[in-house]
Amino acid sequence: MKWLQPQRKDCLPFEFTADAGGYYRLWLGNLVLTVLTLGIYSAWAKVRTQRFLFGHTRLAGGRFDYHGRPVAILKGRLLMLALFVLWQLSGGWSPALQGVLGMVAFAIMPWIAVQAMRFRLANTSWNQMRLRFNGKVSQAYLAYLKSWLTTTFTFGLFWPRAMLIKRRFLLQHSTLGQASLKQHDCVGRLYLAGLGSLLASLLYLAAFGALGGLIWKIGDAIALLANPNGRSMHSVDLVFAGAMMAAWLLACLGYANMALHRVLLNHTTLEMHGQSHRIECWLATRRMLWLHLSNALALLFSLGLAWPWVRIRSLHAWLEHIALFGAGDLASLHAELNELDDARGDELAGLLELDLGW
Repeated sequence: MKWLQPQRKDCLPFEFTADAGGYYRLWLGNLVLTVLTLGIYSAWAKVRTQRFLFGHTRLAGGRFDYHGRPVAILKGRLLMLALFVLWQLSGGWSPALQGVLGMVAFAIMPWIAVQAMRFRLANTSWNQMRLRFNGKVSQAYLAYLKSWLTTTFTFGLFWPRAMLIKRRFLLQHSTLGQASLKQHDCVGRLYLAGLGSLLASLLYLAAFGALGGLIWKIGDAIALLANPNGRSMHSVDLVFAGAMMAAWLLACLGYANMALHRVLLNHTTLEMHGQSHRIECWLATRRMLWLHLSNALALLFSLGLAWPWVRIRSLHAWLEHIALFGAGDLASLHAELNELDDARGDELAGLLELDLGW
């Protein structure tokens, strides 16, 4: 259901047609096969998942597709796993060696970002046209160094500026034929989104606190009725408290991520044929608050089994509130196809949880 979609002739909305049932069957099959193969099938699982999600995403009638090859992803994962194990073992050999290896990993982050973006975009297409990333490693080092220095010398206070420096580099070198993306300044809006995320965390804390307190009292009452001379089950209480805190953290992070990316999208344009075409996200704050609260509760009370429903629900809420304005005929884009099967950058980025801003 699309809420309050702008009724304009120059509006090209995104469409997402996946259903939770289909994704749940895919997720369950991937999970079982990954466990049975001791993780080896995870590369095939990733490709199947990406193809499912991309295949149900459309823009201006053109469908997105994912072309990554499982073998390439598996090689990248095995290599990254071996390097991670080596880093862990080095701590037993020499703490100094482990520290050096950690600094080396930090130093190659810009290279990782470039390789990851090249792999991801080269294996993504819209309307049978491949995306590509043409940024250079030297440019990445310059952008990341500026971002790191901005964060360090302002003690994190200028985090929106640091975020924009990296994002501008990544977006301006991401192209689809003759079209490219441009990130505009939105420091003030990012600060407001950060403040809003802090307030949202307090609201979530109050909601989870009230719910947790109610359930806790009911649980204690049941325990006392079952065993009048005994105490309430403290171990169960601790596990429940930990689960509630984890759900609260999940809701907070989900809201903050969506709030920040809503600002970034609303200050992003598609540059094509000398013209700028605006991207707009009109997802309401109140719906975002309810979305992440209810998602966290669903995961909590289903012990994680509601994850497929949560993911599809979140993607529907997100993509059905994003559109491109004034884009004209996107089908006129000139396709410049490229292929890249080296998945090392993409997998290492995921392993280190890098913020690639994409």
